[in-house]
Amino acid sequence: MAVSDFGAPIPGNSLFTHAPGERPWERPVDIDKVEDAISYYMTSLSQEDIMDDLMVAIEAGVAINPISEAITLSQVMRGKHNLDVALLVKPVVMEFLAAVAESNEIDYKFSNKDPQAELDARERSRVQMILQGALTKAKEEGGEDAGTALLGEISEFLERDVSRDEVMEAQDMPAPEPEDIQQVNEPPAEAPQKMGLMARR
Repeated sequence: MAVSDFGAPIPGNSLFTHAPGERPWERPVDIDKVEDAISYYMTSLSQEDIMDDLMVAIEAGVAINPISEAITLSQVMRGKHNLDVALLVKPVVMEFLAAVAESNEIDYKFSNKDPQAELDARERSRVQMILQGALTKAKEEGGEDAGTALLGEISEFLERDVSRDEVMEAQDMPAPEPEDIQQVNEPPAEAPQKMGLMARR
Protein backbone atom coordinates (compact mmCIF):
# COMPACT_ATOMS: atom_id res chain seq x y z
CA MET A 1 0.00 0.00 0.00
CA ALA A 2 1.46 3.33 -1.04
CA VAL A 3 1.85 6.01 1.63
CA SER A 4 0.99 9.56 0.60
CA ASP A 5 3.54 12.24 1.38
CA PHE A 6 0.80 14.86 1.65
CA GLY A 7 -0.70 13.40 4.81
CA ALA A 8 2.13 14.62 7.10
CA PRO A 9 1.85 17.86 9.11
CA ILE A 10 3.08 20.96 7.36
CA PRO A 11 6.20 22.73 8.69
CA GLY A 12 5.28 25.04 11.55
CA ASN A 13 1.97 23.30 12.22
CA SER A 14 2.85 22.88 15.90
CA LEU A 15 3.14 26.65 16.29
CA PHE A 16 -0.52 27.24 15.44
CA THR A 17 -2.02 25.86 18.65
CA HIS A 18 -4.46 28.72 19.14
CA ALA A 19 -6.55 31.05 17.05
CA PRO A 20 -4.99 34.34 15.90
CA GLY A 21 -5.67 37.12 18.40
CA GLU A 22 -6.30 34.75 21.29
CA ARG A 23 -3.10 35.69 23.13
CA PRO A 24 -3.08 39.01 25.03
CA TRP A 25 0.01 40.35 23.20
CA GLU A 26 -1.64 39.68 19.83
CA ARG A 27 -4.47 42.11 20.52
CA PRO A 28 -4.36 45.93 20.54
CA VAL A 29 -2.65 47.23 23.66
CA ASP A 30 -4.44 49.10 26.43
CA ILE A 31 -1.75 51.82 26.75
CA ASP A 32 0.02 53.25 23.73
CA LYS A 33 1.62 56.39 25.22
CA VAL A 34 4.69 56.57 27.46
CA GLU A 35 3.09 59.21 29.72
CA ASP A 36 0.07 56.99 30.35
CA ALA A 37 2.33 54.01 31.04
CA ILE A 38 4.35 56.02 33.58
CA SER A 39 1.15 57.10 35.33
CA TYR A 40 -0.04 53.48 35.36
CA TYR A 41 3.17 52.20 36.97
CA MET A 42 3.38 55.00 39.51
CA THR A 43 -0.18 54.28 40.62
CA SER A 44 0.12 50.50 40.72
CA LEU A 45 3.55 50.36 42.35
CA SER A 46 2.59 52.93 45.00
CA GLN A 47 0.16 50.50 46.59
CA GLU A 48 1.35 49.60 50.07
CA ASP A 49 1.14 45.82 49.66
CA ILE A 50 3.13 45.87 46.42
CA MET A 51 5.74 48.37 47.57
CA ASP A 52 6.37 46.52 50.85
CA ASP A 53 7.18 43.30 49.00
CA LEU A 54 9.41 45.13 46.54
CA MET A 55 11.36 46.81 49.33
CA VAL A 56 11.81 43.45 51.07
CA ALA A 57 13.28 42.02 47.86
CA ILE A 58 15.59 45.01 47.38
CA GLU A 59 16.72 44.87 51.00
CA ALA A 60 17.47 41.15 50.56
CA GLY A 61 19.96 42.03 47.81
CA VAL A 62 17.94 41.79 44.60
CA ALA A 63 19.07 44.43 42.10
CA ILE A 64 16.61 47.03 40.82
CA ASN A 65 17.35 46.42 37.14
CA PRO A 66 15.98 42.84 36.94
CA ILE A 67 12.98 43.81 39.09
CA SER A 68 12.06 46.67 36.75
CA GLU A 69 12.62 44.52 33.68
CA ALA A 70 10.40 41.76 35.02
CA ILE A 71 7.64 44.25 35.90
CA THR A 72 7.58 45.94 32.50
CA LEU A 73 7.93 42.76 30.41
CA SER A 74 5.17 41.03 32.34
CA GLN A 75 2.82 43.85 31.33
CA VAL A 76 3.88 43.38 27.70
CA MET A 77 2.88 39.72 27.92
CA ARG A 78 -0.46 40.75 29.37
CA GLY A 79 -1.13 43.15 26.52
CA LYS A 80 -1.00 46.27 28.67
CA HIS A 81 1.53 48.01 26.35
CA ASN A 82 4.03 47.07 23.68
CA LEU A 83 7.77 46.41 24.00
CA ASP A 84 8.78 49.90 22.86
CA VAL A 85 6.86 51.50 25.72
CA ALA A 86 8.39 48.99 28.14
CA LEU A 87 11.93 49.98 27.12
CA LEU A 88 11.14 53.68 27.58
CA VAL A 89 9.35 53.25 30.90
CA LYS A 90 11.88 50.92 32.52
CA PRO A 91 14.41 53.68 33.52
CA VAL A 92 11.58 55.63 35.16
CA VAL A 93 10.53 52.57 37.15
CA MET A 94 14.13 51.99 38.23
CA GLU A 95 14.55 55.56 39.48
CA PHE A 96 11.21 55.39 41.27
CA LEU A 97 12.18 52.21 43.13
CA ALA A 98 15.60 53.66 43.96
CA ALA A 99 14.01 56.82 45.37
CA VAL A 100 11.61 54.81 47.54
CA ALA A 101 14.44 52.60 48.79
CA GLU A 102 16.58 55.63 49.61
CA SER A 103 13.72 57.30 51.48
CA ASN A 104 13.36 54.14 53.57
CA GLU A 105 17.15 54.01 54.19
CA ILE A 106 17.50 50.71 52.33
CA ASP A 107 20.77 49.87 50.60
CA TYR A 108 20.11 49.15 46.94
CA LYS A 109 22.00 48.42 43.76
CA PHE A 110 20.94 48.83 40.16
CA SER A 111 22.76 45.77 38.85
CA ASN A 112 24.58 42.69 40.10
CA LYS A 113 27.41 43.23 37.63
CA ASP A 114 30.72 44.69 38.78
CA PRO A 115 32.10 46.98 36.04
CA GLN A 116 35.59 47.01 37.55
CA ALA A 117 35.71 43.20 37.70
CA GLU A 118 34.62 42.99 34.07
CA LEU A 119 37.34 45.45 33.04
CA ASP A 120 39.97 43.48 35.00
CA ALA A 121 38.89 40.21 33.40
CA ARG A 122 38.96 41.78 29.94
CA GLU A 123 42.44 43.21 30.56
CA ARG A 124 43.67 39.83 31.80
CA SER A 125 42.36 38.14 28.65
CA ARG A 126 44.04 40.73 26.44
CA VAL A 127 47.41 40.42 28.20
CA GLN A 128 47.18 36.64 28.15
CA MET A 129 46.49 36.67 24.41
CA ILE A 130 49.52 38.92 23.80
CA LEU A 131 51.72 36.66 25.93
CA GLN A 132 50.57 33.56 24.08
CA GLY A 133 51.39 35.23 20.77
CA ALA A 134 54.83 36.25 22.02
CA LEU A 135 55.50 32.72 23.30
CA THR A 136 54.50 31.15 20.00
CA LYS A 137 56.67 33.56 18.04
CA ALA A 138 59.67 33.04 20.34
CA LYS A 139 59.41 29.25 20.08
CA GLU A 140 59.22 29.40 16.30
CA GLU A 141 62.27 31.66 16.04
CA GLY A 142 64.79 30.40 18.56
CA GLY A 143 63.32 27.83 20.89
CA GLU A 144 62.82 28.12 24.62
CA ASP A 145 65.04 30.06 27.01
CA ALA A 146 64.72 31.77 30.38
CA GLY A 147 62.65 34.61 28.90
CA THR A 148 60.09 32.31 27.29
CA ALA A 149 59.86 30.30 30.52
CA LEU A 150 59.09 33.49 32.44
CA LEU A 151 56.43 34.48 29.91
CA GLY A 152 54.91 31.03 30.27
CA GLU A 153 54.74 31.39 34.04
CA ILE A 154 53.08 34.81 33.72
CA SER A 155 50.52 33.44 31.26
CA GLU A 156 49.77 30.50 33.53
CA PHE A 157 49.41 32.84 36.51
CA LEU A 158 46.93 35.04 34.62
CA GLU A 159 44.99 31.99 33.42
CA ARG A 160 44.50 30.75 36.98
CA ASP A 161 43.35 34.25 38.04
CA VAL A 162 45.17 34.14 41.37
CA SER A 163 44.83 37.22 43.53
CA ARG A 164 47.44 38.67 45.90
CA ASP A 165 45.42 37.61 48.93
CA GLU A 166 45.38 34.00 47.75
CA VAL A 167 49.14 34.02 47.26
CA MET A 168 49.71 35.39 50.76
CA GLU A 169 47.30 32.88 52.22
CA ALA A 170 49.15 30.03 50.50
CA GLN A 171 52.43 31.27 51.97
CA ASP A 172 50.91 31.93 55.43
CA MET A 173 51.79 35.62 55.16
CA PRO A 174 49.64 38.27 56.80
CA ALA A 175 48.16 40.85 54.47
CA PRO A 176 49.86 44.26 54.77
CA GLU A 177 47.94 46.87 56.69
CA PRO A 178 47.30 50.27 55.09
CA GLU A 179 49.33 51.92 57.87
CA ASP A 180 52.33 49.71 57.08
CA ILE A 181 52.13 50.52 53.39
CA GLN A 182 51.97 54.23 54.16
CA GLN A 183 55.00 53.99 56.45
CA VAL A 184 57.00 52.18 53.78
CA ASN A 185 56.15 54.76 51.14
CA GLU A 186 56.99 57.72 53.39
CA PRO A 187 60.56 59.08 53.02
CA PRO A 188 62.85 58.68 56.05
CA ALA A 189 62.76 61.58 58.45
CA GLU A 190 65.85 63.78 58.42
CA ALA A 191 67.91 64.01 61.58
CA PRO A 192 67.47 67.34 63.39
CA GLN A 193 70.32 69.75 62.85
CA LYS A 194 72.40 70.64 65.90
CA MET A 195 72.18 74.20 67.04
CA GLY A 196 74.44 76.24 69.31
CA LEU A 197 78.16 76.87 69.69
CA MET A 198 79.18 73.17 69.76
CA ALA A 199 77.65 72.65 66.30
CA ARG A 200 80.11 75.06 64.71
CA ARG A 201 83.41 73.91 63.36
